[in-house]
Amino acid sequence: MSPTDTDQPLLSVRHLSVSYQETPVVSDATFNVWPHQIVAMVGPNGAGKTTILKAVSGLIRPVRGQILYENIPIHSMDMADVVSLGVVYVPEGMKVFPDMSVRENLEVGAYLNRAHISERLRLVLCLFPELTSRMDAPAGALSGGEKRMVTLGRGLMAGARLLLLDDPFLGLSPKVVQRFCNAFQKLRKSGITLLIAGQHVRRILRVADLAFLIEDGSITLQGPGPDILQNQHLRRVLFGPVPAP
Repeated sequence: MSPTDTDQPLLSVRHLSVSYQETPVVSDATFNVWPHQIVAMVGPNGAGKTTILKAVSGLIRPVRGQILYENIPIHSMDMADVVSLGVVYVPEGMKVFPDMSVRENLEVGAYLNRAHISERLRLVLCLFPELTSRMDAPAGALSGGEKRMVTLGRGLMAGARLLLLDDPFLGLSPKVVQRFCNAFQKLRKSGITLLIAGQHVRRILRVADLAFLIEDGSITLQGPGPDILQNQHLRRVLFGPVPAP
């Protein structure tokens, strides 16, 4: 979905700077995310992608800049307050609670927001029907792909309207990665906006309405995901030099 002149961004990040122990990690990052988009952030390891997601989610505080969600400043809010607005972060490598059932794992996601649990659970099972028959099974008995479905489902159970996903394809087979890409497109159609950072660059960019290349904590390139996937600078940065014919 492309923004129009009358659209207001769902998320507006303005001149964001973040440091760890006085070492700059993100410098003057400015970007917008519009409703019902899949937005990708790609870049080398250590470029600042995860740091941006953590700042948006309320896990860390920026040293400068603003983060506005629906025009509400959230950069000084606690994470619980950010979640209550509908901004939910699913970190890289998020684990299931292995001894709890799949149902209990999903219900944990709603602990800060108990409204509409049944409706959210229906959404999760619509996206991932293979979990339906496993609801009473211990989550530790699931396959790797099914466990990732549960962790994503926990984010949805929290009432996410803006879902922040950090490397959601980590360790998954190409078949399961494609399964998740299809799920992301269904989520967008259902009204949920996604901001995704990760290493599976080609997969992420192919489904992204908008994408940003992050280098050394700064945004150096932006555009529709499939378009910037063809950009020669991005390809050099992420895939290395192309051999001469």
